[in-house]
Amino acid sequence: MYINNVDLTPPQEFLDKCHKVLLSDPKRPWEIKRWARAHCPSYVWMEEVDVSDVSYIADVIFCFYFGDEQDKLMFTLKYKN
Repeated sequence: MYINNVDLTPPQEFLDKCHKVLLSDPKRPWEIKRWARAHCPSYVWMEEVDVSDVSYIADVIFCFYFGDEQDKLMFTLKYKN
């Protein structure tokens, strides 16, 4: 997999092919990321998205990317309310 060495973000074309899970304002996103890395072999990336101008629910959401739909499902069952 190609990774940009400047900021380590995977290319957008690669992320567009991934399965995404959005979490609004989790308390500890880095602990969730650590869990995903340990339990989901196809975990790819996590990014913070500022939605303060379009959302009244949360100012920030976190998008988690997975290559495999089974990992997405396991992650969703663990962390979605």
